[in-house]
Amino acid sequence: MRKLCVIAYYTAIESIRNKVFYINLLFALIVIGSSVIFSQISGEVAGRVIMDVSLGAIELFALLIAIFGVTRLVVQEIENKTISVVLSKPIKRSVYLLGKYIGISGIVMLNILIMFMGMLILLFIRGEASGFHSLVLAVSFIYLKMLLIMAIGLFFSLVTSSSLTTITLTFLVWVLGHLTNEINFLSEKMAAPLSSFLIKGIYYIIPNFQYFNFKDFLECSFLFSKTNIFFITIYGVTYSTILIYFSMLLFSRREI
Repeated sequence: MRKLCVIAYYTAIESIRNKVFYINLLFALIVIGSSVIFSQISGEVAGRVIMDVSLGAIELFALLIAIFGVTRLVVQEIENKTISVVLSKPIKRSVYLLGKYIGISGIVMLNILIMFMGMLILLFIRGEASGFHSLVLAVSFIYLKMLLIMAIGLFFSLVTSSSLTTITLTFLVWVLGHLTNEINFLSEKMAAPLSSFLIKGIYYIIPNFQYFNFKDFLECSFLFSKTNIFFITIYGVTYSTILIYFSMLLFSRREI
């Protein structure tokens, strides 16, 4: 446990020292701040516009940190040969990989919390700071979605040996995961049985990221019961755990 915490800690510290983290966070806060301007131009309810733009920015910039951060976990360290130095010590590969994942997860959480605080400050200044519980739930689901996308990126980083390929495949899954209803509809409309079977397989394998889009239903939060929230959480955690487990298996058999 101590080794796991040490690896997670130094991974987080290394990520914080990276200039990309601050540049990404700066752009995110700028977008969130500009939501005030958008709210004045749109003519809609100011609070709603600020929430929509801010939550969209939180998810987008958290996604960038998650994908690029998890890519650096293995691929770049293998390319730079720095991973060999760490694994030459009495550290299990599973502990090393899990520690790296936890470290990046902590950085993503920190990034989301800072952006969330920026959004709350804007809403408070505008006198629109209502529905706090729904906002917390929306941001929590965004973080749960990031944990899942990081697990996917981690898996691809061990299947491939290229940072570009890992990033591309992870983004592809991200896009497909938001089009699962369309994929299911397409499989039902395919005339060829083989094509329908393959597309249906993609539908069941690709995680359904639409489950986590609570931010799209802030005004209808009553639709999400405690049971729904519980099962969505279990869905995300289970999917992530399975991917991390298979990533550990791949990593344990990989030549460094």
